[in-house]
Amino acid sequence: MESPRKLLHQARTAAGLSQRALALRAKTSQPAIARYERGAATPSWDTLQRLMNACGRNVRLEAEIAPDPHDVELAARMLALTPLERLRALPRYARLQGMAR
Repeated sequence: MESPRKLLHQARTAAGLSQRALALRAKTSQPAIARYERGAATPSWDTLQRLMNACGRNVRLEAEIAPDPHDVELAARMLALTPLERLRALPRYARLQGMAR
């Protein structure tokens, strides 16, 4: 996700608005917009939504599951094995899984 300052600046310029025009639309001050865009201040979530709406944009926050780096490494190692090597390795992994519980 972009930083709020970049997000706001990109949305404002894409909408063709000056800082003053955005401030008027969003019922805030031009110096506040300048502080947000410089990164000297960070708008609250509600303020960011209001500013983005004034630019004709919606803000959406999304969370996704990040893969466990250990699982990714293990999968890569397993895929590097031949099918026969994978079958031979299964008992070792089953033992490790049992010890982990």
